[in-house]
Amino acid sequence: MKSLEESVVIAMDTTDTAIFPYLPYILQDFWEIGTSPKEVITLLERQKLNHAQLDVLDLGCGKGAVSIGLADKLRHHCLGIDGIEEFISEANSAAKEHAVDTLCEFRVGDIRKEIKDLGKYDIIILGAIGQVFGNYYETLTTMLPHLKDSGVIIIDDGYIENNDEVSQSSILNKEELLYQVEEAGMVICDEIKAGQEVFDNNEEDLRLLVQRCEELKVKYPEKTSLFQSYIENQRKEYTTLEQDIICSIMLIKRNVIA
Repeated sequence: MKSLEESVVIAMDTTDTAIFPYLPYILQDFWEIGTSPKEVITLLERQKLNHAQLDVLDLGCGKGAVSIGLADKLRHHCLGIDGIEEFISEANSAAKEHAVDTLCEFRVGDIRKEIKDLGKYDIIILGAIGQVFGNYYETLTTMLPHLKDSGVIIIDDGYIENNDEVSQSSILNKEELLYQVEEAGMVICDEIKAGQEVFDNNEEDLRLLVQRCEELKVKYPEKTSLFQSYIENQRKEYTTLEQDIICSIMLIKRNVIA
């Protein structure tokens, strides 16, 4: 098993674990890290559930934006777990600011280990954390013992159309994705694909990342190459997401036919 640091940096679209202690500084301008609370809420509202009675598990919750949004709008009870202590501190502060601290619990932990001791939830969220638990089949079968019979899993990820090619081997084409979901006994029953408005923010987001990395270069000149490598990696990632990949928030349920 990869270390927590390896797992986190891969989920954050990079590979060098040396960047791990600097991520809170680099990402200080962002509260929503990866997944849009608004779109998750939209997907769940379409399900017409009794939202006030639902328990949410938010794995890789970042600074808690999705959980806090769900608690505030739908009155969900949310448990968020993330491997970066500073993110959890911000999540707890934000929960108090939004007056949902009685509905939200946030804690630091390795989600790959924490999942083993958790109960069952109505909603499990994997918000733009990549293949922390493996491919779709491995991820979904890991989640299933912790999902109530009528529960749903929400995954924010990307895929390519069946005839397209992309340099990242970890990105599945749609056919393979659907196959793995089906093999896990589940089905994608709704999704929201990223629109142009998401990509319109990329330039500003990248500018903020570059600004914080440049500040770190001044503070830690001996690590200039580390921060420059992170900048270049993020530029490539933003380009790939915009040009090659269909970014999607998918709502997945058990396949009752399976």
